[in-house]
Amino acid sequence: MNKKTIRIWIGILLVLTLGILVWRNNQKNPFFRDTMGDGIEQVDLDRVYLKGSKVEIHFSDVLLSNPKETRKLIVGEQKGTVSTKLTDRLIKQLDFDFLKKTQNVSYTGTGYFVVDLDKMTRDCIVQDETAKTVTIRIDHAYLETVDIHPNDVIIDEVQEGLLARGNIKLSVADYTTIEKELRSRLEEKFNTAENGQKADDMALKMVKEIYEPIVKAMDASYSVVVEFK
Repeated sequence: MNKKTIRIWIGILLVLTLGILVWRNNQKNPFFRDTMGDGIEQVDLDRVYLKGSKVEIHFSDVLLSNPKETRKLIVGEQKGTVSTKLTDRLIKQLDFDFLKKTQNVSYTGTGYFVVDLDKMTRDCIVQDETAKTVTIRIDHAYLETVDIHPNDVIIDEVQEGLLARGNIKLSVADYTTIEKELRSRLEEKFNTAENGQKADDMALKMVKEIYEPIVKAMDASYSVVVEFK
């Protein structure tokens, strides 16, 4: 092989090498991306960019995804005991110890403070794209129910007077009246400004703990702020 032939082959190899380098550089350079006619631009093997589009995240769509679901969040519990003394006089008009018998009845119950999350509407969820916050506005906590378990009802022994013997006889109406009175007293015992404030403080904390992971799963740059309506 003469020198002229060798120079020709070397020139061919240089041209091929230069062509490969230019092709590889074009693949990495964003100005040389292949653009398809459907508006989708290839970025790399795993991502595409849709020209002229902007994905908008509406957090309310997810946070209010099931409006038919009833969600009452328990944010506070209070336990307490109230009692009353039943008195049965042998002679109704005379209030002497030897003519009456008494019996104590005690009720121990648990009061539950709740927040109605199912009452949230789109107006209750405010998205601030500049501050990257989602503000959730909720109602104040309130005492929803007082639960009295039958095992927590204590009826003491009858204290008899000298002339007043036997059990105190109560009708169904009497028991209903007693239960209603003691339940009402338990509600008054639980439903105080101090207990309500504790429940409100816990409501802010718990609602944030529930919804912030959902929001961050959609966009990690956002944080959740909870406040009352």
